[in-house]
Amino acid sequence: MPMMLLWKIHYLDRSDRQFKDRCLSLTTKTLDPLTRAKIELIAKSDSSRTNREILKYRHLFKEDDLESDLNAPIDCDEFRFVGLDPEVYYEDETGKEITGDEVAQILSGSPTARLIPCGARQHDIDLMFAERKPLPVAEVALTPDDVRLLGYFVRDLRELSDSAFMKDRPGSINFSGDSPLLSPNSKPTLKTPATDEEIRSFVTIFRRLYMPNEPANFQKAGEVFVRAMGNHHQGKWADAVAAEYKNHLASVPDHRPFIQPGTCTFTTKRLIDVFLYTSYAHQPDEQRQRQYNDCLREVHGKADVLTWMFLTKIWTCTLEIGNVGRIIAGWFKAYCDHHGVTPDVLNSLHRDLRGLGAEEKEEDRRKRLFQEQVEKLAVDLWEQAGQPQGGHMQFLARAREQLT
Repeated sequence: MPMMLLWKIHYLDRSDRQFKDRCLSLTTKTLDPLTRAKIELIAKSDSSRTNREILKYRHLFKEDDLESDLNAPIDCDEFRFVGLDPEVYYEDETGKEITGDEVAQILSGSPTARLIPCGARQHDIDLMFAERKPLPVAEVALTPDDVRLLGYFVRDLRELSDSAFMKDRPGSINFSGDSPLLSPNSKPTLKTPATDEEIRSFVTIFRRLYMPNEPANFQKAGEVFVRAMGNHHQGKWADAVAAEYKNHLASVPDHRPFIQPGTCTFTTKRLIDVFLYTSYAHQPDEQRQRQYNDCLREVHGKADVLTWMFLTKIWTCTLEIGNVGRIIAGWFKAYCDHHGVTPDVLNSLHRDLRGLGAEEKEEDRRKRLFQEQVEKLAVDLWEQAGQPQGGHMQFLARAREQLT
């Protein structure tokens, strides 16, 4: 059975400068097999990496009334909503995509108007309207210690960005029944795309950029960068983001709508620290174990919920570190190229040692050898039976049973 795809778009009508809604629909049974397979794959994937792909097929959707689509006779296997966040995708009355700045210019009538994104902070706005000047490189002189610090910061940031945990997001918290997430009767379950081993690997690297006593943490790298920038607008922005990051760590975690404000009193930093000091980087002392139990008590003893909060926070903190870190990394490369500097930094092991993980695991080896013997025995049984029509495949189950 095909899919019914529904797409609601918030568009701007140039004639009256008003935002309006249009509802689009597409039944995939009308498409040729290849196009149908592509579009249904995009709809099922439904991720930030794939949802913009649906724009390639915008012309196949017909404008319709959403209510009539939902109430129409069911001739589809499932309904799915597709499309992009209206805060990042805009159309005009003709269905043509327009940029945020074009929206601002249509609304204001000014050809120089710019749209300030929702949630932009003052330092973001200052950066948007600052005079564009190249980052200082030739006139900057870093000390050997600064070069080494930034070298290790960039190395570890690259590892974090490439990690499975960062790419696949921190996971989700699910709970059964109609009970609120933190009610005594709810049974929340944490599910993550990353394995426990991948999460532990991520936390190990995250800790290097997070902990204040690490030699190349985010705060120290930011200070070197800001000092090197002098009065440049990019340095002021990085300094403001670093301050915002510190405020984030000092604030109480906000996980609305799942957990209402006022439920928890511990800070984001306390949440991260208790996991680092009890489950990952250290064996817990009595104080850290008590702090963990205090946090767990505030979520009514639901360890899945507390772990989900921790994973979500280290993921969002890494996003904040990466926003500044990518600029630092780009500038640092330009600095090293211009001055002919090679940082005295040990490469990550996985870059130097290509054989890590290449050897067959013992369990995989055992399964492979067993399957090979099953195949061999099935052939022998088939030959003993006089090679009946159908080949040796019909003897696989008997061979597997006998070997087991």
